[in-house]
Amino acid sequence: MDTVSTLIGLGLLAVFMLPIFYLIWQQNNKEKNRLKNLKKISAENNLTTDTVEISANLLLGLDSKANKLLIIEPANNMQHRVLDLTRIKNSKVNSHPFPENHKLIKSVSLDLIEDSKNQKPTEIIFYDEDDNENNNASERLVAAQKWQRIISAKLSA
Repeated sequence: MDTVSTLIGLGLLAVFMLPIFYLIWQQNNKEKNRLKNLKKISAENNLTTDTVEISANLLLGLDSKANKLLIIEPANNMQHRVLDLTRIKNSKVNSHPFPENHKLIKSVSLDLIEDSKNQKPTEIIFYDEDDNENNNASERLVAAQKWQRIISAKLSA
């Protein structure tokens, strides 16, 4: 009777744990693929990214030596932009609340303002309620503030 109970217990444990292990494995593979794509696009643009940010809707890579920022949007067929940070005058984190409830965040972006007056700021969207059901808005706000500090440090150096 003890052997049968043990086998049933192990079987139930496997039934409950295997899907969790599968989801963890799948998430790790997605993150590895995103990092591989970031490195590939960096190499195509002759960049060596030393600081990276990987999320479901945004890949960022900073080449400190070349002073360039690589922005990749996986949701938009891996569209990417390379920004020359020497042309950036100022950076600012914008968090837009919902009109009905100012405590909830609708979107978070990092705006990079270039030297020229007539160009509108480059907007890097870290969080948008319409696009992301899985991401945490406050977590993405912290990430945007981190990147704003990194870019500000590059601007002042």
